[in-house]
Amino acid sequence: MQAPSRVVLIRPWDMSDGVGAGCCSGGSTKGLCVDPMHHPLRGGTRNIERDSWAPFAEVYRYLREHLPGGVAVEIVDPRNHLYLLPTLVAAARRGGGGWFTALRAALRAPGYAAIIVDGVVVSSGRVPAPREALEAVRGALEGASH
Repeated sequence: MQAPSRVVLIRPWDMSDGVGAGCCSGGSTKGLCVDPMHHPLRGGTRNIERDSWAPFAEVYRYLREHLPGGVAVEIVDPRNHLYLLPTLVAAARRGGGGWFTALRAALRAPGYAAIIVDGVVVSSGRVPAPREALEAVRGALEGASH
């Protein structure tokens, strides 16, 4: 049985605001929550409260809405090395890479606003438009299935 696909969105560094990554870091006021259902009593989500987070939140919501249910989409803080390193190494190893290649790929992967599909960076350096992000992710998922 093949492991489910994982899409990791690296939260842009200028969105770092303490702990948490999103969505959702529970009751933390430091995470990036992009689901309006998580904070209805406060009248919205943090990405609404902070306009600069809106483009990144739109990418997250668009991917969640348009990708099949078997694809996990996660937002990760770029400083969360304890999660990122083993996750990215394992993904690269599942893709057939050796340990050294997997470790090197994992250390290079978490670039600014990176989108990583099963350990492969498909976008980095800027927050793409939602459709552009979806096309990149779908291309990587289709490439992995062949």
